[in-house]
Amino acid sequence: MKKSFELEDAFRSLNQIPRSEIQKRKTYNTILQSGRKQMPNQCLANWTGSLLTVVMILVCGVYLLTEIQAPARNGLAALHSAEIAAESEVVITYLTKSDSADHFNLHSNLTRKGISIIDEPGWLEIMNTTVNGRTPVKNPPEMEEAYDLLLIYEGKKPDKCKVWISKDHVYIKRMKENKVYKVEDSQSDKVIAMIDDMEKQVQF
Repeated sequence: MKKSFELEDAFRSLNQIPRSEIQKRKTYNTILQSGRKQMPNQCLANWTGSLLTVVMILVCGVYLLTEIQAPARNGLAALHSAEIAAESEVVITYLTKSDSADHFNLHSNLTRKGISIIDEPGWLEIMNTTVNGRTPVKNPPEMEEAYDLLLIYEGKKPDKCKVWISKDHVYIKRMKENKVYKVEDSQSDKVIAMIDDMEKQVQF
């Protein structure tokens, strides 16, 4: 409070100094003009600073949000891919001698005599790679002495297939789409040996 009164007293004492009216007006106008020039500059400076602060906060917020969401998206994508892969893999198979090319013997009673249950990893991998993602065979050989093969998946409907051997090559026909696939030549000997072994054990 004292400082305010001191300033007022100082202004009053300045008024006592003998000056012409023109000089007083010039001084007054100079004070007003300097105040007017400073005010817009100060407002502009304050407004620019506030705008920059808001922009920086927004940029930081967006960056943090993307960093948080990116791992979550990656995790969901990996989980989704893993689920799809798991659902498409064969987990167990049933094999029996086929009566004809059109009739399928494997139905509800899968534990009856003459049915072989196969869950050997190598066999399952061959069956899975053969019927999933392979190009169908054009003009396959005639089906002779075929086997009924039921492929059981996890989280997916089973596949009814026909399997037959022709000139040391193994062919698999998916009945629901009427397409024939060929087991890779490098794996065909293993499949034939396993079928022969199962045929002896189960007595198809």
